[in-house]
Amino acid sequence: MCLLLACYLPTVTPEPDVLGTLAVAADTGGADAPEDPPPEDTAAIGVYVEDPPPRIVLNEAMSKNRSALRGVDGGFPDWVELYNADEVPVPLARVSLTDASGRVWLGPDADLAPGERVLLYADEGDGDDSVPFSLDADGDTLTLAFEGAVTDRLSLGELDADVAWARHPDGGEWAPTIAATPDAPNPATPSATLDPTDTVFQLDTLHTVDILLSDASYASLQADRLTYVEGEVTVDGMYYASVGVRLKAYVGSSRTIDQKAGFKVDLNHYVDQEWRGLETLTLNNMVQDYTYVHEYLAYELFRAMDVPTPRVGYARVSVNGVDYGLYLFMETLDHRFLERWYANPDGALYEGAYGVDLISGYEDSFDYDEGPDSTDRTDLTAVIDVLDGEADDAGIAALEELVDLDEVLANMAVEALLLHWDGYTTRNNYRLYHDPTTDRFQIIPWGTDQTFLTLYYGPWSAYGNLFTFCLENADCAARYDALLWETSETMDALDLAAQADDLHGWLLPDIETDARREFGLDSHTYYYDATLSTIATWPASVRAQIEAR
Repeated sequence: MCLLLACYLPTVTPEPDVLGTLAVAADTGGADAPEDPPPEDTAAIGVYVEDPPPRIVLNEAMSKNRSALRGVDGGFPDWVELYNADEVPVPLARVSLTDASGRVWLGPDADLAPGERVLLYADEGDGDDSVPFSLDADGDTLTLAFEGAVTDRLSLGELDADVAWARHPDGGEWAPTIAATPDAPNPATPSATLDPTDTVFQLDTLHTVDILLSDASYASLQADRLTYVEGEVTVDGMYYASVGVRLKAYVGSSRTIDQKAGFKVDLNHYVDQEWRGLETLTLNNMVQDYTYVHEYLAYELFRAMDVPTPRVGYARVSVNGVDYGLYLFMETLDHRFLERWYANPDGALYEGAYGVDLISGYEDSFDYDEGPDSTDRTDLTAVIDVLDGEADDAGIAALEELVDLDEVLANMAVEALLLHWDGYTTRNNYRLYHDPTTDRFQIIPWGTDQTFLTLYYGPWSAYGNLFTFCLENADCAARYDALLWETSETMDALDLAAQADDLHGWLLPDIETDARREFGLDSHTYYYDATLSTIATWPASVRAQIEAR
């Protein structure tokens, strides 16, 4: 995957460019092009009359469309948008478009008004809005001409899925973007990122997810909530006809399909497809988070301490037309998540459910989420063997050969500042990733809905074996204390209270109208205020406890 903007720099021929101009008609003996309009039939042999030609330009193009635009047949064709940047109408019948294959699209008998655009599907079709070629995702060149005069040319280069070249604004300067706007005005500036998933996990869009289940699929989920059934889904207006749907969560936030259930929607369970770079949609029901903001705030602090962490957004969900209310749109911990955080995403990813820890005989209790060989748990056994030994300096050194101990301790420090009693603190809601690059494990947090509120455990009291082993060693415990202090200061610096107020103000109308909210608004206000109180007072309290040790 190309990660640098420089990888996308195009080759652009400024418009108008008359390299493609035919100055004479065929068989005229070399006469100059006439000043008066030529007969209609001369268009077929490349004679143009305007000098310069009208400024019709390429305005946007996508060569690897996975979810930006549906074609008329329901597929995802490549596409090109033309734009009339001139002050006069442009007769499209005198316009041609070619790519590197040499195949030519000739425009229909219609005018393109000034400031208007036309969308063309690069689907190898023969209609007025189809061009007879598809774009080469490894690199292609588009040439636009009016009566043989080249008005614009763009070399696309290799683009990632759902990344377009676009002029900003319409008719302006070229830049790559994930904010594609086929058949609509281009924004004044390009997107700040070229990762399509960044359009999902942000706080300026409330997504809509409409799930459609047959009677049989609905009944199946009533009987077996964790097995995928076939359904349909529409996400922000993008329809997918065949997807896998199951319910999520095991204990506390587990709900039935006729309640406010959490959902996993696997877009490519039956068919190879994705939406904005995602293969799986994870929708948390937030029934245990009366504030609706805990998970967003918690993961902000984890990320600030360099702990690999999922991103979040928000969505309004419906099932068979019934409003299920406001949901957290979670980034799924899958191979694509690992690609964002690790140089090598092909290591083993283990899930630790409640009570599962690095204890002898528990290796097979970890769920195997990603990786090369689910039967080989010797990497876990190696860590367990160290933890079964002495926590002396040699034991800590041996552990650091297998585990990124600073990252694990940073995770524990964040859990302490968040009052996250339901994470690795209590041997629950976490992942272990064996990074092939470093050959060491890191911990990935999960399930942060019940944070900020209840002090079940102090900063030095937790069950997770990686943590308790460290605390048995004075030097390792001092490293933890230093990270705990740093985390407390980082939490203050993030000004989570201000972030919470901004987020809460945006969400409040949807909180109030959440069709399946399980608590009253008075309870919501009480717990939200309690969260703000924790943010304001707990970091200083932790620092005071460190000083008193």
